Amino acid sequence: MQRIFYPHSVVVIGVSERPENLARNIIANLQVFGYGGQIYAVGRRKGMVRGVTIASSLNEVPDGLDLAVIVTPAATVPELVESCGRKGIHQVVVESGGFGEFSEEGRKLEQEILESIHRWDMRLVGPNCISVVNQEVGLCLPFVPLSPTTARLGPVSVVSQSGGVSVTYMDLLCAAGVGINKAVSIGNKADLNETDYLRYLLGDPGTQIICLYLESISDGRELLHLARSSIKPIIIHKANRGQASRHVAFSHTAALADDDRIVSAAFRQVGILRSEDFRESVAIAQGLCLPPVRGNNLVIISRSGGHAVVAADAAERYGFRLTPLPKEFLEQASSLLRTDVITLANPIDLGLIFDFDLYARIVEECLRILSPDAVLLINTFTLVEAERAQKLAQRVEEIVEGSGRPVAFCAYSQGYETQMTQQHTNLPIFAEIEDAIRGLAASRDWNSRKERAVETTSETSIERAPNETRRLLSGARVFMADEALSLCEQYGISIARFEDANGPDAAMEAADRLGYPVALKVLAAEHIHKSDVGGVALGLQDRAAISREAEAMLTRIGHPTRLMVQRMVSGGLEMIVGGKRDRSFGPVVMLGLGGIFVEAFDDVTFRVAPIGRTDAEEMVEEIHGKRMLHAFRGRPPLDRESVTKALTSMSTMLTENPAIDEIDINPLVVLETGAVALDARVLVTGKQTN
Repeated sequence: MQRIFYPHSVVVIGVSERPENLARNIIANLQVFGYGGQIYAVGRRKGMVRGVTIASSLNEVPDGLDLAVIVTPAATVPELVESCGRKGIHQVVVESGGFGEFSEEGRKLEQEILESIHRWDMRLVGPNCISVVNQEVGLCLPFVPLSPTTARLGPVSVVSQSGGVSVTYMDLLCAAGVGINKAVSIGNKADLNETDYLRYLLGDPGTQIICLYLESISDGRELLHLARSSIKPIIIHKANRGQASRHVAFSHTAALADDDRIVSAAFRQVGILRSEDFRESVAIAQGLCLPPVRGNNLVIISRSGGHAVVAADAAERYGFRLTPLPKEFLEQASSLLRTDVITLANPIDLGLIFDFDLYARIVEECLRILSPDAVLLINTFTLVEAERAQKLAQRVEEIVEGSGRPVAFCAYSQGYETQMTQQHTNLPIFAEIEDAIRGLAASRDWNSRKERAVETTSETSIERAPNETRRLLSGARVFMADEALSLCEQYGISIARFEDANGPDAAMEAADRLGYPVALKVLAAEHIHKSDVGGVALGLQDRAAISREAEAMLTRIGHPTRLMVQRMVSGGLEMIVGGKRDRSFGPVVMLGLGGIFVEAFDDVTFRVAPIGRTDAEEMVEEIHGKRMLHAFRGRPPLDRESVTKALTSMSTMLTENPAIDEIDINPLVVLETGAVALDARVLVTGKQTN
């Protein structure tokens, strides 16, 4: 990987003297960005491009070059990659398209390339990509012409599944005062995927922040493993989120869509900062470039009262607290400013003050006296004031560097003056209030996450009967409720007492033993949602009611089946605890409001297993229905601890048993003391190893 980003020599294959030739743009980019290594060119015909001789064969260039970049028709690429292997070139970038993202024939060509890669112990970037940029050494390999005049060396490295998106991020991050360290477009990621690049960048000294644009996730569990131990913030712009974009994404980079809610939950679990779009990614990066935000206390200083109100609303949405202004600060501010045109509250409205130097002094006094976790300075200025606005930005940059405290500078002006102001400072300047608050919130959330340990294992310790568990999980099938509940009980989840019955008479005898009232349920694998077919009767108080309901139930079902008689559980809150095996992240645990309206409520949250107690407690906090666990209208609070235990037990069950594909406990009735599973379903695939 080091030779991909720091090659001492590069050979570009597919170069010609024709003005429209794409590969010649790579030669130009290397030269104008100041690449200091050896540059070679290979094409179908000999010639010269920008002073570089074009060889007509790879045999005419030295053996063992560090990196080859191929921009030729797809059908020619497999042989060229094979030739690189024979020449001892172990790193290859294939920028050409027309492979797995395009057709079945393209997939075959891609497979031929991989065979050569493995045969010669090579590594491949792409295919179908715009390639690699390393601003530290002037390496710039995209086939589109780029200009170094707007480039800015910075702490952010970009990994993008789309070439066009990688260029857009480079432009936006540089324009926002952040800059770029490295960028790689990974395309179809036939060999190297996002986790390979992430692993490298986590150890790269020049990279302090990592931004990924992904349309699919190759190995979710490895991605989480890397992020969990990272000391560098990771921003992920995950696209291909819904049905509407899936066809486009597949034809573009052979991407497959992931379950978006699971993606969000998994990212949140390990501290990955998920962004919704380009703008949010850039805002997060800007915030992370400031000194760390370590709490929720915020001071807003604005020249415009309206902008101050907008900022206060945004601050509340992101969980910030507007620090009250103490008497000492008010006295100091009054000595500096005309108090008849300033609102000395938080937000601080600077009114009609035209002295920009005083804005900087107010910021300094805020930091000295109030010691907030962050300051937001909003400056609205006209073209006439542009020069003074630039000096203010430079002064704020000095304050930030000298104090080591985060000050988000947000500027509004006419025309391109905000962009011009950015060119005069290394301080990131926010174009919108929302962006500034989002950036500060990202810094706060990342630093909070970094400072606490992230659990990686479940705390559940349960004695089980391994032979019985293996018996239950043998073969691919759907469990009926009695088997599913028995499995849950083996993992320490309390269940409502039940007995099976073959008919009405046996059901009455079972009810006598269990005690009234009871519930009667049909046991049939084809009727998972029993209430939909009239397969549930609740609150049966005597033998006559059981006999009547059993006869009616069996008549409705229309074929011989077994019945479950179960002791009724009254009161409490119905929740659902479940899990599934996600193709990217593996076993995933779910929690939500349960009962027959679970799909209507859609109040659920997820975590990737294994989870610990803290993860489980956070899951409970994330659902809207958590309020129903609190004391309510004279009713005492319900047992939240029993929910967290059920979640960690579910995590252990899924982690230990790869054969389980899906499982639901619905409902899990949460009581004042304890929680009881009333019904469950399990789908087993028969797979017994991870």
